[in-house]
Amino acid sequence: MAERQLPPNVQQQVLRLQQLQQSLSLLLSEKQRIESELAEVTAALEEINKMDDSAVLFKAVGPVLVQTSKEKMVAELTERKELADTRLKVIERQESRARAQIESLQKEVQKLLSGGQASEQ
Repeated sequence: MAERQLPPNVQQQVLRLQQLQQSLSLLLSEKQRIESELAEVTAALEEINKMDDSAVLFKAVGPVLVQTSKEKMVAELTERKELADTRLKVIERQESRARAQIESLQKEVQKLLSGGQASEQ
C-alpha cells in the first residue's frame, strides 16, 4: 500500500484538509492571545474600579508613563475590552466553521479512500 499513490482528487482533498487544519491552528493561537488580553484588561478594570476617583493613574505610551485620570483609563480599557470581546466572538465563529469543514472533509476523504480500495480489490 505504501507504494501505491493516492488518486489526484484524494490528494487535493488531503491537501485541503491540511490547509484547513493549519488555519484552525492559527485561529486557536489568535483566540488564546485574545483571551489573554481580555483577562488582562478585565483584571485591570477591576483594580481601577476599586480605586478612589481622585487616584493618580499612569499608562504606558511606548517607553513612557503618562499620567491620566481614572475616568479616561476606565473608558479606554472598556473600549479595549469590548473590542476584544467582539474579536473573540468572530474567532469563535471562524473556529466553529473550520472545525465543521475539517470534519466534513475528513469524512469525504475516508469515503474516497474506502471507495477507492473497494473498487481496486
